Amino acid sequence: MKRNISRRELLKASAIGGAGLLLAACGGATPTPQTIVVTSEVIKEVKSTVEVTKQVNVEVTKEVQVTADPNAGPQTMTVWGSGLDLTQMDKDPSGAGAALLAHKNLFLSKHPNAKLVWEDHGWDETLRQNIVSALLAGTQPDAIVGENFFQQYAALKALLPLDDVTPPAVTDNAILGTHKAALYGGKNYGFSWISGCFGFEVNPNVLKDVGLPEQVPATWDDLLAASKTVTDKSAGKAYGYTLQGPVGFSVGGMFRLAVYMQQLGVTLNKPDQFDYPNFNDPKGQPVWEFVRKILPYTPPGLVFEPDEGKVYTQLFAGKSAHQMAGSWHVGWAKQNKLMNAMYGAVPIPTGGKPASYVVGNVIYGAMAATKVPDLAKDWVIVSQDDSVQKIVFKSTGRLPSTKSSMEALLAGTDADDATKQFGKLLKDSDLGILPQWTKEPNKLNSIWNDLFTAVLTTQTDVKQLMADAQKKAEDVLKA
Repeated sequence: MKRNISRRELLKASAIGGAGLLLAACGGATPTPQTIVVTSEVIKEVKSTVEVTKQVNVEVTKEVQVTADPNAGPQTMTVWGSGLDLTQMDKDPSGAGAALLAHKNLFLSKHPNAKLVWEDHGWDETLRQNIVSALLAGTQPDAIVGENFFQQYAALKALLPLDDVTPPAVTDNAILGTHKAALYGGKNYGFSWISGCFGFEVNPNVLKDVGLPEQVPATWDDLLAASKTVTDKSAGKAYGYTLQGPVGFSVGGMFRLAVYMQQLGVTLNKPDQFDYPNFNDPKGQPVWEFVRKILPYTPPGLVFEPDEGKVYTQLFAGKSAHQMAGSWHVGWAKQNKLMNAMYGAVPIPTGGKPASYVVGNVIYGAMAATKVPDLAKDWVIVSQDDSVQKIVFKSTGRLPSTKSSMEALLAGTDADDATKQFGKLLKDSDLGILPQWTKEPNKLNSIWNDLFTAVLTTQTDVKQLMADAQKKAEDVLKA
């Protein structure tokens, strides 16, 4: 069977950062070979859209054997990446590399004739550029990791659905939000093996200095009141809230405000379209109004600081009292000598609900072009096994992605109380995921950040700003 991959389909795979993961493989396991025809015009377009770092010679026609020959001998399966340092398996096999080794050893025990090639090809933009090069050259791996964009890969039929090989117990045991980004068209295309989420962080020393109770605020109103008190009474030495603002097409500020949006039932993309903007949802208006209210209680100029590290270390230094925090903040605060930081759920607006966003979340998927689909799929399933998941935190400092392992972490002594707060949030919250833009991601992110900037720097009606942003986004999609 021959399938022509159009320029539009290839460009749709472009991901955040302008150098997206381009998966142009045929989808669906089938016993017959499939041919991908890559035209010179398409290759030229890809090279102009994605910053591929090396020249790749591409044959006009590539045959991809999707199903392995059952009579074949030992089979090799190649996995790219893990989200962690693979060298730790050799450097620290009983410590930092233990979870990686557990995954590897369990897989090989189930498939003793398999040869596993597990390689580090970078992360984020570097990983995606390397995969683009490999796809064009026909040297793509069998399984891959990523933090997002699995829905767009599935839409391109570039990943294999896992439902046919996933035992019900595995599906039921997965914390849904950790692999929500891999659910598409009623099917599942991936599972998370390590995860994290957003919560809230407080420097109790700053609160104590101004006579406030040392506690995590429960509501937006509580947060506003405490932030005003800190700012008014600290005389410029400290402020109430750390607000990461809009910078170019970055998503740091978007990520944090998206948590507040999620509390009100708002997603940045249309609920039924993972790649279509939802910038003017009226339910999101209170978030922008809240941003305007809390801005006077933020450290001057910090909202436009491009260095995320500088933004969030202000709280550790006693210059800010409250901020959104990822699960890695527990260790980060201690590294910065704040030993008594407090953690809890993100304050909730009136009429809102508890919510968070997954972050630092690593998903495995099996690629449709694999010659060993059974092995590639099982690699993903093995990542969910208790023997792997229950040592994830002790080995890596990251949160597990299954319910049983999270329960064990919360009941055990490996994690401190602060980390357990994040574990509870990951287990119990309504978890959101960032949009998976398939067209002009940088422009769409910039439009959202321009909306953020206008909220911060003008007094224009928020509803009008939201409408303007939506129109600009839709104009980009029509172009």
